[in-house]
Amino acid sequence: MTRRPNKINVITLGCSKNLVDSEVLMRQVDAQGIEVVHDSDDADARTVVINTCGFIQDAKQESIDTILDYVRAKEAGLLDAVYVMGCLSERYKKDLAGEIPEVDQYFGVNDIRQIIAAIGGDYRKELVGERLLTTP
Repeated sequence: MTRRPNKINVITLGCSKNLVDSEVLMRQVDAQGIEVVHDSDDADARTVVINTCGFIQDAKQESIDTILDYVRAKEAGLLDAVYVMGCLSERYKKDLAGEIPEVDQYFGVNDIRQIIAAIGGDYRKELVGERLLTTP
């Protein structure tokens, strides 16, 4: 059984499409009654979802470095779960899972429904297209 987190930190790397995807995910998480923060250093968020970029080498490296930072935090007992989504995960899921198996689960760019299930929630179809905006 999946343990429902109390708070999730969504980390967004890369382009504005990733930001929109993160905001859509955040709206779904919020609808589950789970507090959600964005790009936060909030120590109360014991679950993190990293929305990765795999477009250019620098973006890939930033994504990998970020994943490794959060995996180290998980290994230190500061996090309960690390999930990775986005285009890097979409393109290199098998390689990433082999190289960084400490990540709880890898998701592609269209896997919001599966991410919600992984955190113990139910995807809300009536919220399709809704976002929890991160910018004014």
